[in-house]
Amino acid sequence: MNIDTLVMFKEALSWYRGVSPNTSRIQQLESVVDVIEDFPFDKVCCIETGASQNWDDGCVGAFFAKLCQSTNGEFHSVDIYDHIVEGSKDLYNGLGFETNHYTQDSVEFLEETDIIPNLVHLDSWDLDLKDPFPSALHGWKEFIAIEDKMPVGSILIVDDNFFKGTWVDWNYPNSGESERIDINYPIVGKGSNIWHFAESGESNWKKLSEDLAGPNVKLVYQKIKSH
Repeated sequence: MNIDTLVMFKEALSWYRGVSPNTSRIQQLESVVDVIEDFPFDKVCCIETGASQNWDDGCVGAFFAKLCQSTNGEFHSVDIYDHIVEGSKDLYNGLGFETNHYTQDSVEFLEETDIIPNLVHLDSWDLDLKDPFPSALHGWKEFIAIEDKMPVGSILIVDDNFFKGTWVDWNYPNSGESERIDINYPIVGKGSNIWHFAESGESNWKKLSEDLAGPNVKLVYQKIKSH
């Protein structure tokens, strides 16, 4: 266990609390940091899929970038859209971070990269609760592309998941209307296929997060063995 690095997680969270206006994202990250008890690396090498470009989209990536900076590590961000990548560069430069940005399909990037990350945040392909399967499939493809490259002890975090018993007021931006959607499956979200795989007991990953009905949940896993 690297106590100093675990302290950095808490310090990065404290910094994020001071700069982010998004209470729900702060609460999400508090839940993430609370369940990480062992991180056996001196430096954080993070890959985030789905770039953060402004505080309106939550900008959780700023937390990960701060964590990498604090440990003299590396932060890598990939998104398929040029304008989002450019906005992300401006955002991180303004926060004083040295980051690496790539414009590419995230699955292709993860398949081709030589980077060996010990922290991965999967947050691409926006979740649509009226049609959640494309997002879940994309998240699964990302997972398959990167999991073997991550060393034992690495942390995987997957955004945008809702558990059974949750209901969501789903907004339609173009019409201004909303609809109540009840979550009747065990899980719906970007990480639903990953969740089912890990629950099967056939994966190399241990679930750290809790399956809680209610707000948007980040799944948190730690790699416990290699093939």
